[in-house]
Amino acid sequence: MPVFNNMLAGASGGAGAGGYEIARSLRFNSADSASLNFTPSSAGNRKTWTWSSWVKLNFEGYQNLFANLVNNNNGLYVYWNNGLLNISDYGTSYGASLYAERVFRDYSSWYHIVIAMDSTQGTASDRVKLYINGAQETLVGTQPSQNVDGYWNAAQAQWIGQQSNNVTDYNLDGYLADVHFVDGQALAASDFGEFDNSNVWQPKKFAGTYGTNGFHLDFSDNSSDAALGTDSSGNSNTWTVNNLTASTG
Repeated sequence: MPVFNNMLAGASGGAGAGGYEIARSLRFNSADSASLNFTPSSAGNRKTWTWSSWVKLNFEGYQNLFANLVNNNNGLYVYWNNGLLNISDYGTSYGASLYAERVFRDYSSWYHIVIAMDSTQGTASDRVKLYINGAQETLVGTQPSQNVDGYWNAAQAQWIGQQSNNVTDYNLDGYLADVHFVDGQALAASDFGEFDNSNVWQPKKFAGTYGTNGFHLDFSDNSSDAALGTDSSGNSNTWTVNNLTASTG
């Protein structure tokens, strides 16, 4: 059963370098089709945005982190595939698909993932950036065209833990913590983390703004199952909770 548990997140499992601690994480059990979903009332900035979260996976297979597929062909989906992190955004007139050059297979550790999208950049390699545990990763594949509106942040259902309501295969099996989405800014990993005195990447408190469709899921409210999707950014962009239980474990 999916559980809501206490934790101190960091690449080493400890407190943040500046004293910031992530108190809670949310466990997703793939067999339960556990997920979160949210539909913005209007589209946000589809050219420029940032996603940040801490992730701990339970096994090696194909697992979705977040997505908003309209159908099997159109939408964005970010997923792990046997240790490779893939970022794919397929619209009606373009397609961009990237994956990290390195393979990540330490399933005992937390990974901090930051994805920054900014299609306004003139240099193609600057349009999608991926950071894992503070280091910018080399991306292989096709970057989006300049100034293109990607599918993410459109006024359609967004999902965490699966691809869409119609595509429920390859669900996430693992833990998420301190999930941020920033609408309208392409930020760096240093906005969400920092290295401690032992050169281990640790979380830090985000001090920026979120934009209209931005949100922060810290899973701090476990008063009910539904409360797990509470947005703590101040935007009230609260997510619907599916097959997740607010019980300590």
